[in-house]
Amino acid sequence: MRAVSKTDLTLDGSALRSVDSAGKAFLVSLLKISERSGHSLVLRGFSPELKKELSSIPVPEIPAKENAASYNFFESVGAAVLYVFEDVKAVVYLLCESIYWSTLGHFDKGRQPFGGTAQQMLRLGTEATGIVFTLVFLIALTLALQSAIQLEMFGAGVYLAKGVGVLMFAEIGPLVAAIILAGRSGSAVTAEISSMVVSEEVKALRTMGIHPVQYLVLPRFQAMSVAVPLLAFGASIVGCFAGLLVAFFYSGVAPGIYMSELRSTLALPLLLKCLFKSLVFGWIIVLLACQKGLSVHGGADAVGRATTSCVVFSISGIILADALFSFIFY
Repeated sequence: MRAVSKTDLTLDGSALRSVDSAGKAFLVSLLKISERSGHSLVLRGFSPELKKELSSIPVPEIPAKENAASYNFFESVGAAVLYVFEDVKAVVYLLCESIYWSTLGHFDKGRQPFGGTAQQMLRLGTEATGIVFTLVFLIALTLALQSAIQLEMFGAGVYLAKGVGVLMFAEIGPLVAAIILAGRSGSAVTAEISSMVVSEEVKALRTMGIHPVQYLVLPRFQAMSVAVPLLAFGASIVGCFAGLLVAFFYSGVAPGIYMSELRSTLALPLLLKCLFKSLVFGWIIVLLACQKGLSVHGGADAVGRATTSCVVFSISGIILADALFSFIFY
């Protein structure tokens, strides 16, 4: 092929007795390549019948690839907005379904009782306790140390407990716990459900009359509704303990004074805000994860794309919700 496209070529077929279909296709390809490159291909010793047959073989032309439609800036933005709107609509549908089957659905005769909530709570929440507490402890230790350095300049190291307490329960505990769970548990949920969709297990569930939301989404929704607030609350306590270490070893504040200041800071509204924010963050994680898993199309590569999309959208949704809560609460 390379030789005939670079120079003239002569083929001697005097020793050929017969040529099969593959050989004829090869000779026709050589002829077409020589014509396009401006060189000549001479068939010497070939029978007239074979030459006539080769000239009559049709060669289909591969059509040129059409250029993809180009979109201007406004069309691209509109398409992105519609894509996000469809995702939000699907998430709201799953939220309504999950809340209904978790509350009023118990009185619905069409409800199909499925277990697995405790198992999902163990997989999605309890097994993430170590990494959540460790990272929150390190983040709180760093923030408390930086704050203590600034407070010591004014001789106000005793107020470190108030700052750490508000910071942990209002922001760091719920936010860090949710982000870690979005990357760990949310991606696992999306990968599991999308694999079931690709292998047509979800289609089999529908064929058997089993509602996918009740069987797949509801146990994970209930598990995350309990696991995320508990993890966020526990992580906030761990962060306050990190602040205690900094206050004692750096600022010289006695543990009793630190705990007294901390108790005066942790009012009931602050604790309720922590639990409510973490509950919403958990819903964002599990609903986006389930929606991305159920809406996947394609093969194994689609599973990877859905998992990546789940993590990106979950973290973005958590940060956006946290910003909205800041305007609402403060």
